[in-house]
Amino acid sequence: MAQWALETTFCSSVHEARPLLTNSGFSLVFCEDQLSDGTYQDLLGPTVKPVKSRFVVLSPTPEADDKYEEAMRLGAFEMIASPCRKSDIQWIVIRAMQEESRRGGNRRRVTPHEDGNAETAAVVTNGAERDSSNGGQS
Repeated sequence: MAQWALETTFCSSVHEARPLLTNSGFSLVFCEDQLSDGTYQDLLGPTVKPVKSRFVVLSPTPEADDKYEEAMRLGAFEMIASPCRKSDIQWIVIRAMQEESRRGGNRRRVTPHEDGNAETAAVVTNGAERDSSNGGQS
């Protein structure tokens, strides 16, 4: 994610992620559907402000209509396959930036490089080993 100027924060559980998501302004949140102490549903909703954060659920079965519809109903930005490919993450980042640009109307978007600040992303996993060299896959 660093190649797209995203600073990342990793969490391994609902317990660890909840205070971070409540108190921080993450642009993107990638969350596995099953965590060691709960599910993405425990984090989505009042915890994450949908206007600010885009919550992406990583699921081994994203094509299941009922799971996808449930995630969207709860306010998810998208549900993608887990494990994901680098291109999946890139597409989500592009879509999120496009949506932010549209939401901003005619205001000039400040890129992370112009103001020295990077967009921020949280990655909530079930504790599996993470390898930053493969685009944030876990």
